[in-house]
Amino acid sequence: MTKNQNALTLFIIIVAYFFSYYLHLHWISWASHNPEFFWHGELMINNVDGYFYGSGAQKILYGLHSDNPRLLGVYSFGTSVVTAYITKLLPISLDTAMLYLPPVISSLVVIPIILIGRLYNNLLWGFFAALIGAIAWSYYNRTLAGYYDTDMFSAMLPMFILYFLLAAVKLRSLNFILAASYTVIIYPWLYDQGLSIVYAMGVMMFLYLVVFHRQEKFSYQAIILFSFALMPIIGVVKFILVSILWYLLKKYEMELKKLQIAAGVSALAFLLAGNVFGIILHKVFSYTTKSENVAGLHFLNVNETVREAGKIPFEVVADRIIGSILGLVIAVAGYVLLLFRKKEFIIALPLWGIGFFAYWGGLRFTVYAVAIAALSAVYFFIWLSQKFENQRIKLAIATLGTLFVLAPNISHITGCCQKVSWLDSIKSIYPLKSYPYLTPTTLYKSEVALLDKLRKKSNPKDYVITWWDYGYPIWYYADVNTLIDGGKHNEDNFIVSKILTTSNQLLAANLSKLAIKKYVETNATVAPQLFIKDGKPIDVNAYLQKVGSKNFKAPKVDRNIYIMLPHRMFDIFPTVAFFSQRDLNSGKLSKRDFYYKSRFTKRGDYLFIGSIAVDLRKALIKIGNRTVPIKSFFVLGFDKDGKSIVKKQKIRSIGLNVIINRSFGEGLVVGDYYLHSLFLQMYLFDNYDKTLFEPVIIDPWMKIYRLK
Repeated sequence: MTKNQNALTLFIIIVAYFFSYYLHLHWISWASHNPEFFWHGELMINNVDGYFYGSGAQKILYGLHSDNPRLLGVYSFGTSVVTAYITKLLPISLDTAMLYLPPVISSLVVIPIILIGRLYNNLLWGFFAALIGAIAWSYYNRTLAGYYDTDMFSAMLPMFILYFLLAAVKLRSLNFILAASYTVIIYPWLYDQGLSIVYAMGVMMFLYLVVFHRQEKFSYQAIILFSFALMPIIGVVKFILVSILWYLLKKYEMELKKLQIAAGVSALAFLLAGNVFGIILHKVFSYTTKSENVAGLHFLNVNETVREAGKIPFEVVADRIIGSILGLVIAVAGYVLLLFRKKEFIIALPLWGIGFFAYWGGLRFTVYAVAIAALSAVYFFIWLSQKFENQRIKLAIATLGTLFVLAPNISHITGCCQKVSWLDSIKSIYPLKSYPYLTPTTLYKSEVALLDKLRKKSNPKDYVITWWDYGYPIWYYADVNTLIDGGKHNEDNFIVSKILTTSNQLLAANLSKLAIKKYVETNATVAPQLFIKDGKPIDVNAYLQKVGSKNFKAPKVDRNIYIMLPHRMFDIFPTVAFFSQRDLNSGKLSKRDFYYKSRFTKRGDYLFIGSIAVDLRKALIKIGNRTVPIKSFFVLGFDKDGKSIVKKQKIRSIGLNVIINRSFGEGLVVGDYYLHSLFLQMYLFDNYDKTLFEPVIIDPWMKIYRLK
């Protein structure tokens, strides 16, 4: 490459980077106008998982969370380490680093995309693809400012690996294989779920080399070196081993036959030691199975209830990969053309595969296909432009084609076209969004203030029982521990669900103490330890009945246990309940009771709670075509101290219950199962057993009780 070419490459990388970075900051311009999004003068992040890595950074920086068993190996989480040392080296706060790191890091994806274009002597291809790939729908959603998580690394680093592998194959360079190997070694440190991706890319490269370049020594040298990079060996050891292997392979000549044998042994060792197909299949089944069988007990698989892990419509898959169905059709056509012309792009097939797996596994997977889809779509227009000799026409086709694919993705970020009604007729295949993608901060200032209050009242070794969605923010702002969280949400979800939904507050108190006692002692999932004896399940229902009886003696716990009941849990409470609405022994599901929550308005004799009409004169509820009697009617609000003021009217002995929460302008229509649950009773009605609990924080946003 000449100096001019290098300068041009650097220039367009900078342009593409700042294009991506600027658009990734769009959320900040909106969020900055809401005072509830700020804590201590800093804009908070909008992704709950980010607080895990933020808590890890707090431990590195300030020594917090020393009693949190989930952060014992904090230096194994690269995101926490990178964040902590950036905070140490630069004059910025941890909160600022967490807010801005996603756009800063994720925008680096433009580098490998542009370098792939340069590799094939077409910088225009790389530049246009980088513009799309850096801000396409799914990539933007998971890397915008404030979306602090491993996503800023998870889809960016595979593109560096892809570039290094393509360069290695095209140039027959072991140096690029070494670069790919180093990136593969680092990747799991920054994104611990990424093994299946790099494994699949490695296997695909091996197949490509054996099929198309079987007589070249380089093919087997590459397989040997990359196999060791993929093996499950301690990172530092693997780094040294790969470096030594690279040196030996470059310095010493070997016969082709010996190289073939060595490559076969290396690849087989990688496949067996790395449990390659087992890991890939486990990923597939973990996102497509609904239940989780543990020694004969039937727990609900959390992926069944996580929106980003559920089956989604194909048009949504297309939108998230590249902005539209039309864009995806163009991208797939472009990828097919790429395979015909440059067969080594088969190495990128796993990125497409995991992107399309989103149709079954959930929207989180679409992000991996974004960059290769961008390259493929622009390649289609480059190919089309080559049908013409006029350079201006060529440039116009490539430019207009890129803008056609780019437009839905920019409109997704900024919004546009509110008054262009005819666009609605094509939005299913080519959506130009009227309103931008905007998401609130994980918690509001009012909620964080209460967690900060809990921090001042509690000890770092204490535990909070609440749903896993709120686990990481509790660590970060309250410096206490939780039984379940965003990464430890497995069989213990059943326990927490049972605590929050039971009408037996004695069961809730005793089960909380049992669970925390066992967890502190073993640092292991509690439910199997309680419900499985000598490898066989006990009668769980009978055991819970015993735990909830007055004769049961709860264990003493050497730390405080708190029950946290946030107002925002009303939105997900049926999902919370679903985890314990089952017989663990038989797998049989309990009949689900009615639950509906929405804003309310009053019009004459009717009260409308969302789409449900409540006839106040006849005391009837109209749900679709059904009419259901009102059993009880509650009107409540909160005083200045957060205490509930409740008015109750008992109407019938059967029916559904209507609850009007004036303080939040919300109405609920619920069956008795939900009405008598610990969550509703202790949050809405301040109805708690004073021998078991004492209130610590009473506020409309959140109520926290301490177990006695």
